[in-house]
Amino acid sequence: MPEGSYTHFDPRALLHDLFDNKAVVVSVLGAFADWHDGAQADLQAAASAGDALALARVTHTVRGTLAQLHAANAVEIAQRIESRCKQAGSAYRPTEADVGPLKHELKAVLAEVKTYLAD
Repeated sequence: MPEGSYTHFDPRALLHDLFDNKAVVVSVLGAFADWHDGAQADLQAAASAGDALALARVTHTVRGTLAQLHAANAVEIAQRIESRCKQAGSAYRPTEADVGPLKHELKAVLAEVKTYLAD
């Protein structure tokens, strides 16, 4: 996939952040690929439990990781979920539908990461 056609994360920005060291970028993206399944499971668990505070913690962590990859859309989705959880506190009971868009976007980021790593 040509560099400019990535829409779910920005490998050029990540490469710039990491001093144009492609080996480090490959290492970071490989770690993301390993991290992805656990993040998906954590989102699912918090939503299934209806635990807004746990979901706020998970989305905060997810947002930070995605920000490092310059995954702007996913960061925005995570920020909205985190904010909603924090504003409503324990009165809010998240559901699987609340995390669905973020889980979907995480999969899209992962697909592009795998494509990048395969090139």
